[in-house]
Amino acid sequence: MSVDAAELGAVVGHDGAKQEFLTAAQSGRLHHGWLLRGPRGVGKARLALQFAIHLLGRGDGSLAAGETSPIGKLVMAGSHPDLRIIRRPIDDAGKQKAEIPVDSVRALSEFFSLRPAMGGWRIAIIDALDELNRFGSNAILKTLEEPPAKAVLFLISHGEQLLLPTIRSRCHEVRLSVLGEAETMSALIQAGRSTGDAEQMARLAPGRPGRAVQLEGDDATAAAAAAIEAVRGIGGSDARALHASLQVSGKSDATLAAALEALRNSLQSRARRELDPLAAGGWADAALQIMRLEAEARGLNQDRAQTVAAALAIAAPLVQSGA
Repeated sequence: MSVDAAELGAVVGHDGAKQEFLTAAQSGRLHHGWLLRGPRGVGKARLALQFAIHLLGRGDGSLAAGETSPIGKLVMAGSHPDLRIIRRPIDDAGKQKAEIPVDSVRALSEFFSLRPAMGGWRIAIIDALDELNRFGSNAILKTLEEPPAKAVLFLISHGEQLLLPTIRSRCHEVRLSVLGEAETMSALIQAGRSTGDAEQMARLAPGRPGRAVQLEGDDATAAAAAAIEAVRGIGGSDARALHASLQVSGKSDATLAAALEALRNSLQSRARRELDPLAAGGWADAALQIMRLEAEARGLNQDRAQTVAAALAIAAPLVQSGA
């Protein structure tokens, strides 16, 4: 699968994870399975791609391979013989499918059984585990249980679906957190946004520049604002804010995601401010429920307005009780 030129740029932040990988690669004892876990949009897939490119031939202690490098050109074209990137495919209508086909994962057994075509490693990236069904997860296990020599599997997890314990136990796990404010701004400016646009985008998805890019646009900003206004109006007699939120969030996948992101951020912010540990846990759990609701809605192609209504219903008891 080909990648965009932007995915080959330097990854901002995550210095600890970078050094951990470089140390392992230089030691000669590199684990065959790497599980990169963290929120959607913090740079996990891009980091996995940089790790892969390093193993495929860069090898100079750096993790930034641009589109003009020989390896970068092959990766962009999807023609590097020793690299497989597995993501949800695009259907005939140009829309990304809900799941990664299990056949794509099963094909890794044959891929890894071959000798590296360019004399180094054979590498696969699965982006992401959250978009596999149970058959796909079981197919990954087969590869992890019988790892061939000079082969590495990078697995991306957003935390939106539960992982099989057997997958976790067979991987070296790296947890990636949200970026700091300065790092988020740097990543967005590096992606070609002006300082003003970057500031506005960063508010949509604090600490997650990749997610902010997905939500970019006036409609998404309006959907986020309408969702927050609807939360403030929960329990009141005026239903106009709720109606406006459902209407604007139903325009597109981006507006739906922006509305749910705003709700989740609001709940997480309240959890961080809450002094009572029990109450803080309630806010944090509601935020987690909304994250999983979005993943479910995406996978099942559910009605957007109904999904936002369900998210507001998750938040309503907490807001009304002032928990």
